Amino acid sequence: MGSRCSVWQTAADNGTVLLASPRIPAGEKARLHAEHERSMRILEEIDKAARRAG
Repeated sequence: MGSRCSVWQTAADNGTVLLASPRIPAGEKARLHAEHERSMRILEEIDKAARRAG
């Protein structure tokens, strides 16, 4: 993955850490979960595009 997706990887990694934290309230975890899922989908699309590009 290139530098363009390092932001998305960082977002996904941070989401994983925050979702695992017991200090984050349930309402905030719901919002974080949605953001984490979005980051993961974007990373998957970047990987697919990179494979197609060769």
